[in-house]
Amino acid sequence: MSEERNRVDEPTLPLRGAPVVLLRDGVARGEQRIGRYRIVELLGEGGMGMVFLAEQREPMHRTVALKLMRSTLAGAIAEARFNAERQALALLSHPNIAAMYDAGATEEGFPFFVMERVEGVWLTGYCDQHRLGIRKRIELFIEICRGVQHAHQKGIIHRDLKPANVLVDEEGVPKIIDFGISKAIDQHDHGLTQQGAVGTPAYMSPEALSGSDLDTRSDVYSLGVMLYELLAGVLPHNIQDLPVGMVIKLVTENDSAAPRTLFRALEEGRRRKIANARGDDERSLLAKLSGDLEWIARKATARDREERYGSAADLASDLERHLADEPVSATPPSLRYRAAKFARRHRAGVISAALILVAVLGGVAATTISMVRAQRARAEAQAVSAFLTDLIESASPWNRAKDTTVRELLEEAARKIPNELRDQPSARAELMETIGTSEFHLGHLESAERLLREAIRLRREIEGRDSARIGAALNLLGLVKKHQDQFAEAEQLLRESIDIREKVNGHEHGSVARGLFDLATILALRGKNAEAEAAYRESLALRERLVAAGLTDVDPLDIALSMNGLGKFLTRRGRFDEAEAVIRRSLELRRRAGDRRYAYAASLLDLGTVLAQQERWAEAEAVDREGYEILIRFVDASDQRVTDARAQWEQARARR
Repeated sequence: MSEERNRVDEPTLPLRGAPVVLLRDGVARGEQRIGRYRIVELLGEGGMGMVFLAEQREPMHRTVALKLMRSTLAGAIAEARFNAERQALALLSHPNIAAMYDAGATEEGFPFFVMERVEGVWLTGYCDQHRLGIRKRIELFIEICRGVQHAHQKGIIHRDLKPANVLVDEEGVPKIIDFGISKAIDQHDHGLTQQGAVGTPAYMSPEALSGSDLDTRSDVYSLGVMLYELLAGVLPHNIQDLPVGMVIKLVTENDSAAPRTLFRALEEGRRRKIANARGDDERSLLAKLSGDLEWIARKATARDREERYGSAADLASDLERHLADEPVSATPPSLRYRAAKFARRHRAGVISAALILVAVLGGVAATTISMVRAQRARAEAQAVSAFLTDLIESASPWNRAKDTTVRELLEEAARKIPNELRDQPSARAELMETIGTSEFHLGHLESAERLLREAIRLRREIEGRDSARIGAALNLLGLVKKHQDQFAEAEQLLRESIDIREKVNGHEHGSVARGLFDLATILALRGKNAEAEAAYRESLALRERLVAAGLTDVDPLDIALSMNGLGKFLTRRGRFDEAEAVIRRSLELRRRAGDRRYAYAASLLDLGTVLAQQERWAEAEAVDREGYEILIRFVDASDQRVTDARAQWEQARARR
């Protein structure tokens, strides 16, 4: 058991002879025995009993860990639960589970059992002390999964898996301990768990927290939480200092964020410490936390147990596939993903341009194929897949020069679509819209406009004048025209988009709120300030109503987006008090949601602008510095936004 000792203030239950008296340092006074075991010292206390270091003399000499039921828990139900633990451990025999040697009861009727004494360190402490890298941590974790799988095969759910209940010995072997609240699968509980959730809240599955029936997938969830800690040094949910009711609500109503997202949101000093404990730097660790490991961790901690791994063995197998650079089941089977896996196994034969192209398309294969399959014939989906496969294969060094650029591949894709997909207009429209979106984000505005206009034309031939997709494409085209400084046409396209969305979905819809927000930015640029303010406020009010109604077509953080847009507009109008109030509300919403990413940094810098306009330089310098420090974690140092943010911060610092 762990070497860490707990302070003991209350007397323990009576043993044979005189009662045990424990000193403050946990050492037993006098010669105390339980059966044939001599008590040496107290190792620790749990909810069900005390764990002692004990000495066995017969039939062999060895030190053991002896667990004895607490006197305060005497009674039929507590005794039944303790006996269940004894029976559970008796079934288990695995190198990654602490062995059980003996069981019995004191003369007074208090049950005890005797286990292998594991002289080791908590899992996370061991990994950090030895600065184990991500690969070594995963290999250690796979062993733990195998031990949990053995328990499940014996019909036992642990129910309290956490780093403190996995000790790593001097040889680096992890041992699972403390089946004190384990439960036999498919057996009656005899009232043992009817009083609510049992376990450690930070590691408990949603169904365990809510007191629902449990199966082995509850342990899989706990393993997933441990995986988050091993990889990123964070838990999937921040429940620190929250009351139990809030913990249950948070975990049962929210999906786990990606490990790299949570790591990014940490303070700089903590990020550096976590990366150092993994023998890594922050940038390298962030890269390792993306891709496979993100999907695996999130699948293991899925809220819905049906979406989790079916067993601890399945989780272990996926991690083994990741280590071998083979496709894992947790990742959607997209062309982009499989191409990347192929590239890692066969680096010499694949050039970087092909991989960058696939990343730019952002999972076009998965998204397009799933949408087309749902709405059009399978033949069109197969045509899209074949088209993208041919395009990526054409980027190999056997088919073109090694200096092929992403830009050239995108242009080639756009040229090929009309001919190669001429019999599949829906697939053509889907690909043109997707590539047009990529071109827009890359700043290729003329190409983006051409592709989006053709996609809209095709959709109108297929779907008629008005459809949700046409409304979305018109909105995006309006933003393209905005960036081309053609504000009149941009306004016309945004108004047309909103009209279509209201016809299709009604006014009370997230897409309408989005359209109003984008329209407001264009109206402000055209000097139509009264209309712009009205559009900003209606977008905000609409998003607040939709979130309050629990509708899923709007993200609660969209409210913060609308607030910030309104705040920037008010700043430009010189209404600084109003602007400051609304931007601070935006920041508070993001803080409460745990969102301290790019948008949070941008809002801080907007607040800094308001404060600077009021010559509150000390306050401005503080928020500008925080905004800049967050921004550089998400935007390349050469980006103009970083340059502007630093200049704003330095100006405030110089004026304070």
